Amino acid sequence: MFSDVLETMLKLTGYTPQDAQTLAETYEVTSQWAEELTQAFYDLLFSYPPTAAVFKPGERPAREETLKNWYRRVVSGQIDQEFWLWQWRVGLIHIPRRVPNDFMLGMMSRVQQLFLQKCLEAWPAPRAVEVFLAFKRVTDVVAGLIAEGYMRGHQLAMKELLGFRQELLDRMMDMEVETLVDRLMNLSVASN
Repeated sequence: MFSDVLETMLKLTGYTPQDAQTLAETYEVTSQWAEELTQAFYDLLFSYPPTAAVFKPGERPAREETLKNWYRRVVSGQIDQEFWLWQWRVGLIHIPRRVPNDFMLGMMSRVQQLFLQKCLEAWPAPRAVEVFLAFKRVTDVVAGLIAEGYMRGHQLAMKELLGFRQELLDRMMDMEVETLVDRLMNLSVASN
């Protein structure tokens, strides 16, 4: 499951080991941005009530350290199988924490935007784009792994809890999704 998703994400994003090399080459500069990116990340999360509700009182300092460690690992270019598996596990951890994928994807986009801004300030445009695209490809794979880890982990947990065969769950899911699509189509038609 994990390996198939990783293979697909690597292929579709265009990630190559050269991206890790590019990040490693620029680590001396990009590692200095850890504090600023972390501060902006958590200021936004804590300023928006739905995302702020995910956190327990007093948890912010520990989460900030986790993000700084993650960021430094990414920009150091230490991208290996262990790193990718860590990202998959984050998706699983998000399930009981009630961190839906829209929160994660929105914040990944924000990190990418902040990183791009910093790159454009640090280097001439061609190098800034090269470094940013390396970061973007890595973080796009990360986002895909987290999202799929979340979704597939949720599905597997439900299957195990309910004791249904996968084929039965798939059929039940298909029927329910058809009903949801019909409802949305009716809402769309009714609002026009």
